Amino acid sequence: MAAQTPVPGCTRHPGMGFVYVCKSCEDQLLCMECVTDSHNGHTLGKLTDYVAGQKREIQQYADKLSKTDIPKTEGDIKESGQHAERGRYQKMIEGIRRQGKQMKDDIDNAIDMLVRMCTELEERNADISEKNKIACTKYLREDLKPKLDRCKEVLTSGTTVDVTTLAREIRNGVATIPPNLSDLQKVEFKPGTISTELLERMLGKLLVDGVDASYKPIPKCVVLYEFEAPFPYHTCQTCLTGDEAWLSFWDSETIYRVDLKGKVNEKIECQDKVSSISVSPTTGRVWLCVRSDRSIREIMTGGDSVTRFNVDSTPGSLCITSDDMVVVGMSGGIQLYTTDGRAVSAGAGGPCRQVAATPHHIRSCTLTGDVAAVDHDGVSFDDYMAGKEPGKQPSVIVMDKHLNLKFCCKAIGTRKTHGSDIQSSKFYPFDVCFDGAGDVLVTEYVTKSVLLIDRNTGHYMRTVYTSDGGTPMCIGLHHDRTLWVGHRNRTAKVIQYK
Repeated sequence: MAAQTPVPGCTRHPGMGFVYVCKSCEDQLLCMECVTDSHNGHTLGKLTDYVAGQKREIQQYADKLSKTDIPKTEGDIKESGQHAERGRYQKMIEGIRRQGKQMKDDIDNAIDMLVRMCTELEERNADISEKNKIACTKYLREDLKPKLDRCKEVLTSGTTVDVTTLAREIRNGVATIPPNLSDLQKVEFKPGTISTELLERMLGKLLVDGVDASYKPIPKCVVLYEFEAPFPYHTCQTCLTGDEAWLSFWDSETIYRVDLKGKVNEKIECQDKVSSISVSPTTGRVWLCVRSDRSIREIMTGGDSVTRFNVDSTPGSLCITSDDMVVVGMSGGIQLYTTDGRAVSAGAGGPCRQVAATPHHIRSCTLTGDVAAVDHDGVSFDDYMAGKEPGKQPSVIVMDKHLNLKFCCKAIGTRKTHGSDIQSSKFYPFDVCFDGAGDVLVTEYVTKSVLLIDRNTGHYMRTVYTSDGGTPMCIGLHHDRTLWVGHRNRTAKVIQYK
């Protein structure tokens, strides 16, 4: 090997300097004596090259310390100091209070506006009442009482001519002409639906590591009640009062009102096969549609059904809105009617209508007025899963109260929510309803779940319930936050909804 300048320091051979490094012995430093002593035949390297390489490594480490590790640690110290400062959180607290105050002010303004309208209407009706009172008083004093006095006078002391003359006047209809009275304006207050969920959404959220801290996922659904119905059903409509629901089956003439334990409290024979039912949010009475005569009927107190109107196409579903409108799902579309059967017109003069193939479940939101429908697109679940109808796609259609399309949800895709994934390339919804915030709850056959969909975008939000047995089929949400879930095996579960 070429001669090199020795570097002093060999402890084994005093006075000898290091010249090489032994690659075979983990870069051990060697003097010339070491080479011949115990490293003969080993792979050696020049000490100068080795030292140069070590300096490069040290320089790289120094650069990492100065450019990365130290600045990051200094940043962490600064950020830790910022988090420790009360002012940062105080600003968030002030923001929360400012948002809350704005909401309160808006509510107060809305209250003041309604109160002002009531006051103005009260004054207007008081003015109308006073004018009617003056007219009636004048009519009484100047017309009716004088005529009554004349009748009494003729009856007691009038001549035959007086009697026959007055009787002739009365027969000719000139006896009394009442004044024209102005109609009072009919005023009533219809309270809106108070939604805690919507208020929380309006106020805002605290995000901790990018996750909504106000949302506490329930590891497992709390099943409050469970029962197996002795009859088939495919529709579940919760009652307005009491812990009850109406159940019906598309191929049956009977509908049932059951309690939380499945006890049948009322049974109504409709004499015709009932396609679907809906509970009116204003009256609490059940409406139904019948395929055989294309009729829309209402169940009256006592159980008798009255046909309100008939539609042109075969009805498969319906719902009654909080505005007392009837939304009917028929072969080929969805249409809006008044309760006496008049088709509601859209702005262009045509009927309020939405295109659909086979809309078999429809619900209306009492909070927003939105309407949601499930459309199978004419394909059965088995054929859809087998890929026999590749051109058809079941979907959830969400519309505003005039049936203008908001979105059409045909898939839930893959979403990660609170540590769990939900993935499905197939989407087969069966029933829908709305929760207190106006978002859409959907029973879905492929995942055997109840899913929550955003009311504005149609995006999947979270899985509310997943069955470990029968497939969830129909749902109904009671105002006290209990979710009724009916399964294909006739099992019904009443779940605490959150």
